[in-house]
Amino acid sequence: MYSRFEALSNFGEEELRKLKDSKAAIIGLGATGSVIAEHLARHGIELLVVDRDYLEMNDLYSSNIYTPEDCENSLPKALAAKNYLEEFTEVQAEIESLNPENTGLLRDVDLIIDGTDNMETRFLINEFSKKNNIPWIYTSVLGEKGYSMFFNDNCFSCIFEKLNAGSLDTCEVSGVLRETSTISASITAQKAVKYLSGKEVSEKLDTTDGQSFEVEKPGCEVCRGEDYPHLNSERKTVAVCGENKYQLEKELSQEAFEKVKSQGEVVSENKYVLRVKIDDRSIALFSSGRVILEAKDRGHAESLLSEIVGV
Repeated sequence: MYSRFEALSNFGEEELRKLKDSKAAIIGLGATGSVIAEHLARHGIELLVVDRDYLEMNDLYSSNIYTPEDCENSLPKALAAKNYLEEFTEVQAEIESLNPENTGLLRDVDLIIDGTDNMETRFLINEFSKKNNIPWIYTSVLGEKGYSMFFNDNCFSCIFEKLNAGSLDTCEVSGVLRETSTISASITAQKAVKYLSGKEVSEKLDTTDGQSFEVEKPGCEVCRGEDYPHLNSERKTVAVCGENKYQLEKELSQEAFEKVKSQGEVVSENKYVLRVKIDDRSIALFSSGRVILEAKDRGHAESLLSEIVGV
């Protein structure tokens, strides 16, 4: 199965052994994360895949690992990915939103890979990486341009901490060309394979149009180990990639699920997530207690949930 890999001049049996003995975490399984996951799985790398969302039909455009049936049934991305990838390697799937309380999931991995859609989670990954000395790879795509950068000595916060994340375009605004996301994901996967097989990886910001940039290391409270603001955060309502979608962390009873079902049209239901449309507004309740719903902003999302569920 790995004969083509072993035939490469810079790789061989020893590198393949290292890959099979390694474990990588992939956070987010959308247009980039799902591609990265498939690349690494086919190398035999053990995977931890983490994603908070469920599948919709538009995910068929972005990824090769999901089926129309998965999307029609609103299967959680992490579970659908596991079902596909475990043909190639061992996969642990977590239907979770990475947050300060559950970053312990990442403690036994050798590399963390960003397949997310938001800056807040990337700052969280970076702080966990710095605090626990586990390198990670940033991956991003907007429109027709993608980016990838390996972080070990460098610090993501140093580069982006002054950037107003709310001012950035999103995939909903700028779109994502699937070919670009595949290229960006492949660049990241190549870096992951090199690092996990014992090769040196440059810490430059690489783009899908072939450019590569050195970054300065100004130094900040995170890379100096003085403070980890995102790791210490207790924020419970966050934006989700999608038009006016927000996630809330709540403890919901079975009665709450039944109450939501009684107020609208059930779009899909499985043991992981219930999706209901109420007054043309989508709401998804996860068995873990999370809620994703459509709203104008964070405050509106919280008030809507209170109106619908009474919490």
